[in-house]
Amino acid sequence: MNWDAVGAIAELVGAGAVVLTLIYLAIQLRHNTQAVRGESERGTLEDGNSWMYKLIENPEIAELYRKGLRGGELSSNDRLRFRLLMGTLVGHWNHAFRVGAANIVQNSEIPGVLSTRGGAVYWRQSLERNERYYDEDFVEYMNEVLKEVEQNA
Repeated sequence: MNWDAVGAIAELVGAGAVVLTLIYLAIQLRHNTQAVRGESERGTLEDGNSWMYKLIENPEIAELYRKGLRGGELSSNDRLRFRLLMGTLVGHWNHAFRVGAANIVQNSEIPGVLSTRGGAVYWRQSLERNERYYDEDFVEYMNEVLKEVEQNA
């Protein structure tokens, strides 16, 4: 065997190793992407559960939330508390959209809140005040849902 043949075989083996390495890396990247997506969804669920436990564990906050959604008269302190409570909730939703876990919240929670007087007012006022920096696709989604629930009312 001459050196040219040995060199050609070595190049062929090297090319095969590169192809196998790329296939291995693609598989690992897919597994990593799935793991990150799962972790993001788990984190989104935990955030939502944490928010709900505030209502479950504190009847006063639950009543404030319900009264605020109904659009009832609130004291200045309660208006602030309701706004902060809603800011936390809507921030959670925005985060869910950002990490690709929108399916966790968009089917029931968002339309349910925006169909209330207080929920719709909060959303419009937060956009007017520009107090939160929401993602564009999230704002579009929220505005579409608000338009839908108002048309169906």
